[in-house]
Amino acid sequence: MPSSTPARSELLARLLRDGILYRSPSQPVVSRDGTPANWMLNSLAVTLTTDGAELAGRCVLDLLHNFEGRQIATYGLTGIPILQSCVLQSGGRYRGLLIRKQPKTSGALKVVEGPLDPAEPIVVVDDSISSGISMTESCRLLEAAGLRVEGGVFLVRFAWDRGFGRMVERGYHVEAVYDIGDDFMTRMPGETVPASNPSKIFPDFRWSERTAPEALHPAELARAVLEEYFDSGKLLRPPRSVAGAHDAAGGVWVSLRDRRDLHLRHARDGFWHFPGEEVWDLPEGVVRAALRTALHLPAAEGGRLLGASSIAVTFFGALEPCDVGQLDNQRYGIVVRSRERGYRMGGALPRMPGIANEWEQFQHARIHNARLISFEPYILYRHAVSKAVEPGAAWQPTGVPLPAIPDWSRNPAVCAPLAVRARDIVLSALRGLPETTAPIPPGLLPAEVDSLYVCVYLDGRVRGCMGSRLHDADTDLRTLALAALRDSRFASAPGNGPVQVAASDVAVSVSVLHNALTLGEFTPDEVALRFRHGDQCLMAWQGRQVGLLLPVVAWWYSLGARAFAAEVVRKAEIAAPPYRWLRFDCSTWLADREGAAPMRGAFKISAPALSAESRARLHAAYLARMVKPDGSLYERYEPFQNRLYEGDNPPRSAHAAWVLAQAHRTLGDAAIGAAAGRLIAWHLDRLRQDADGLWMSGAEPSVSELAFLLLALAKLPPGDARRSCARDLAETLWSRIGPHGRIATHRDPARGGEHYQDYYPAQVLLALAEASAAVGSEVRTLEIDRAFRFYRHRFRYRRGFGQASWMMRAFCAWHGLTAGPPYAGLVFEIGDWILQYQQEKTGAFLNDHQHDSPGFTTAVYLEGIAAAAKTAAALGDQARRRRYAGACRRGLAFLDELTIQERDASVLPNARFALGGLRGSVRSSEIRSDFVQHALSASLEFAEGVVPVPVHSAPIEGDVHA
Repeated sequence: MPSSTPARSELLARLLRDGILYRSPSQPVVSRDGTPANWMLNSLAVTLTTDGAELAGRCVLDLLHNFEGRQIATYGLTGIPILQSCVLQSGGRYRGLLIRKQPKTSGALKVVEGPLDPAEPIVVVDDSISSGISMTESCRLLEAAGLRVEGGVFLVRFAWDRGFGRMVERGYHVEAVYDIGDDFMTRMPGETVPASNPSKIFPDFRWSERTAPEALHPAELARAVLEEYFDSGKLLRPPRSVAGAHDAAGGVWVSLRDRRDLHLRHARDGFWHFPGEEVWDLPEGVVRAALRTALHLPAAEGGRLLGASSIAVTFFGALEPCDVGQLDNQRYGIVVRSRERGYRMGGALPRMPGIANEWEQFQHARIHNARLISFEPYILYRHAVSKAVEPGAAWQPTGVPLPAIPDWSRNPAVCAPLAVRARDIVLSALRGLPETTAPIPPGLLPAEVDSLYVCVYLDGRVRGCMGSRLHDADTDLRTLALAALRDSRFASAPGNGPVQVAASDVAVSVSVLHNALTLGEFTPDEVALRFRHGDQCLMAWQGRQVGLLLPVVAWWYSLGARAFAAEVVRKAEIAAPPYRWLRFDCSTWLADREGAAPMRGAFKISAPALSAESRARLHAAYLARMVKPDGSLYERYEPFQNRLYEGDNPPRSAHAAWVLAQAHRTLGDAAIGAAAGRLIAWHLDRLRQDADGLWMSGAEPSVSELAFLLLALAKLPPGDARRSCARDLAETLWSRIGPHGRIATHRDPARGGEHYQDYYPAQVLLALAEASAAVGSEVRTLEIDRAFRFYRHRFRYRRGFGQASWMMRAFCAWHGLTAGPPYAGLVFEIGDWILQYQQEKTGAFLNDHQHDSPGFTTAVYLEGIAAAAKTAAALGDQARRRRYAGACRRGLAFLDELTIQERDASVLPNARFALGGLRGSVRSSEIRSDFVQHALSASLEFAEGVVPVPVHSAPIEGDVHA
């Protein structure tokens, strides 16, 4: 909402006095749905007066300066005096238009009346927006006439999530001078608005004459308060102190769980202290949180349920505003609060079941708990968490930070010897040689360990996997390791005697299952939300039928959480419900020829140390292997199954052609150049000239494959005959830019869904910039300016992660061509926005661009950030360049973890082939060619702009010089 100004305050007073029409016996007021209403906004009573119209025009003009359009239009009657006032007071800046509901039946037969400029954006003006019907109809009529509606300005908005929010969702820029709740209803007698912090709403209560005892444990204080409340209906007065030191600057919550079943939570509630609000002292905070919790227990059974429950009190440290990238699910709880509807809020604790990472934690708080609309602006807070559990009570280990001191499951001194010892036993059995390691000493593993599982890999292939309850660690390791060598579920067992196998080809992992927790009865879909997929082990049982899977199985077979749970049921051979479940924390360590290291899923965790050039060479070599002799592309590879999949995606394969051509120019490797040449030839062979341009043959010809092919051709040396069609390709792309700057993404307009607008248009703009510089195609300034304005608006008001990188790269290129300041400004605007989602702790980008974020999309964003770093350097903005370069280094380090390297050879059946592939995410093993293409492109952008690598000029195989 706009800041307070004298005109705004004066107009509000006039509207409150004269612009509200109240219902009376002689004056009915009817809502749009036909039901009686107590009052209505009657703005005409103000705007049809001289001073009222002037005030309304001044207030609306203040907001119109935030828009590009110089044409303002209104639909119906109530907006006409406001529009006319704006035109009169604008000094010629604005022209007014009127929208008819129906065209006149005589005369010019127009729907839109007034001095119209078809190329200029239009802003709709009206007195109010409630359901949004009038605004929607205005947009429909204007757009049907071939005009572009930028958005709307209103005097008053009714409920952000109704018509106003729907216009926001559709990508319109909408603003209002007043909000009906904040500005009107708070000043109208008899009207109520939602409390700004509903977590601090308390029922009417009476304080007890008694004060709670001093220095109680917080949970004991909560119990005393609840007992008194259910006994007398009164609230114990808070003591001066409680036992222990607790930070409650951000709030207090009280939870009751059944003593016999920790998963049965009878009640939980509390409150948050937001910055600037009154903060009660800690004892009063516990008392008030207990009161809110009591409201969730039925009055008749409250005392009984309290007696059957254990109690925990959770304390939140001060709420600290933060970005998504500053979240840490291992350390912090979070709160998300709507910027538009401050009463909508929701939180999430750290390390909760079913929440595997920070993005899932954020989505749980924002969507599930706060119930915000996907596009709703919000404020994000993080806070410290501590929990005081009633003395002697058992409690779930989740919902609190990971201990600051590393626990035994991450301690190399405890876990590494298990894997080393198991591998030594396997090597001795295979090669007939004496063991070289000492037995595992008794007591090395703590009592919370439930079982051990040993998995043996021979030459990268799983030989067998066996597990059992823990009895004696060394005896168990021996029994399980030898049993894994005879596992009939995998390859045939080696003979009884020694076999010839190189020690370097043997790897053994040991998984330690601990912290067993009974979950209860759930369907596979339900239980998928109650364990951390990829981190925890899951068991299902029914009678004597039992099935258990280690997290590594999800990597081997690319299983999601629900599919993983269903596979556990299948393994248990349970035909029908009920399914009973148990989950375990799982720590896995691998011993191979390089020593012992912890694993995340199926891959060893080790510190990556790739240089910019070595990283690029790894990715480029992998991609070159994916190009078939005929120039088509293998698009998917499953490394644990050693299985390739063909694809039929022209944009993806054309993108590969461009990236490999770029890699060849930078790295100069003949195999890379040959692969690029085959890809380019494959696409050129499928180009067809038609009346509407040059298109690839296929079911859904689009501008994307044309743009990438043009980019690939731009990387060929000058004079190469294959460049001969470059200008025709550019001409086809230019022709797709419409009169308002919107780019048609497909040859057949019916194929071009709205989601393509996030990707294809900026690819076109990037290709046109590169072609202008490389092959001398025409630069059409007017079309580029219109496209820039259109897609800048789209980014600002219909923002999506898919837009970020391509728009940054496109307008970096156009800035390089024209040095237009608006282009660089948008690049930095997008870059600064996307950096809010880069994790401080890993360098990965969190987003909803991929379902298992964080992962390969980090590479996508780094392409844009690296390009932006070059633009910042060109402008002399060294502070920004350093920030962007640092973001690239952190992001590339994260991608190194996902990159198949030599370190992974001991667990992959065809490691040489997989080398350089990029896995989709930290919880996935699948490699797709486009994952690798974006990683390679990011590496090249980084190398060219931040850490220069010598450029090689060897021609791409098949170069023909004119």
